[in-house]
Amino acid sequence: MKLFEAASSTPASARYNVRMRTSLALLFGLGCSACVATSSASGADERAAVAAVQSLFDGMRARDPAAVQALLVDGAEFVAVEVMGIRPVARRTSAASFLESVGAGDEPWLERMFEPEVDVRGDFAFAKMGYDFHFGEDYSHSGVDQIILARAEGRWRVACVTYSVVRDGASPFGAR
Repeated sequence: MKLFEAASSTPASARYNVRMRTSLALLFGLGCSACVATSSASGADERAAVAAVQSLFDGMRARDPAAVQALLVDGAEFVAVEVMGIRPVARRTSAASFLESVGAGDEPWLERMFEPEVDVRGDFAFAKMGYDFHFGEDYSHSGVDQIILARAEGRWRVACVTYSVVRDGASPFGAR
């Protein structure tokens, strides 16, 4: 050790600190680049999940049950929760009943989403967003959507939509 120290004017502890800092910086840099790659893939998945939800809303607006059905998994369900008086009430609707309602009229159903947040876990995505809903030009209600999507054959499909219903007279998100 004395020979090495004599050949260098830098103390051993300083050389160790430089090597340690360099190693940590390299590891941190590699870790961050892995995070960026994961984040980019995850970001693409999140955007694709939001696009699937928007496609569902587009099919509802067009009153096109075939377009909506193509976005649903077998056995998909819809659950609305609304406070009636002082009691919360949950209403469950099967995919078949929902599709029948979508096709039963010609006045557009306009659902707008606001500030979507998506958590992707493998082949599942959990989306949460504020929304408001209009029958044609008339505001109906607003609330929060929570949607579970499953990825099959490379595309996101809706498994369950749970949403709150708030009838407060005006959209908290502004006019259409």
